[in-house]
Amino acid sequence: MLHRSFTCLQALPDLSIFQFRTGREATITFQLRFTLLRSGIYDLGIEQRQSSRIFYPYLVSEDDAGQILDTVIQIIELYTEKYPGRIIRLKGSTDLQAALFRIILRTHHDLLCPLFSIDKEGGKRFFPFRRNAGDSVFLLKRRVDSHLPSHPLRASVNMRSRLFGNLVYVELHREINLGKLPFAAL
Repeated sequence: MLHRSFTCLQALPDLSIFQFRTGREATITFQLRFTLLRSGIYDLGIEQRQSSRIFYPYLVSEDDAGQILDTVIQIIELYTEKYPGRIIRLKGSTDLQAALFRIILRTHHDLLCPLFSIDKEGGKRFFPFRRNAGDSVFLLKRRVDSHLPSHPLRASVNMRSRLFGNLVYVELHREINLGKLPFAAL
């Protein structure tokens, strides 16, 4: 899954909202929001919408699914680079979202561990390959020794992902156009 050399994102200047497109003819838009839950802990919410009225039997290919997982991880990496003291809470508000978070943490556990500590909510340690479907709330905290100087914020920023080694292009906007179609929780 670590095959892309370039990622293009849109984000608000404070990085509280990111948006990217994927799927057949880039017809699916994903939006990730970091919202304050309580002091120092931020929920990551993922919503998606289809921007095409044309029906495609397979909007997301296997490669697209891998790119979605990679992009979500890169967004968490960029956000915690700007805000290293914040804890990211991955709570599946839907079964699909909970499964997505579990898949990300299980398939990329070796990649994430050098940069993040990963725990289940309630202080329990996360073991990536235990088959417990009830695990639906995870906490990611950037490790203290993983800090690098953050990238300066401008209208657009070219960055390099430490986790994936690829370039990430982020356009910063005062607001992100949601279009006419509403986002739906993933």
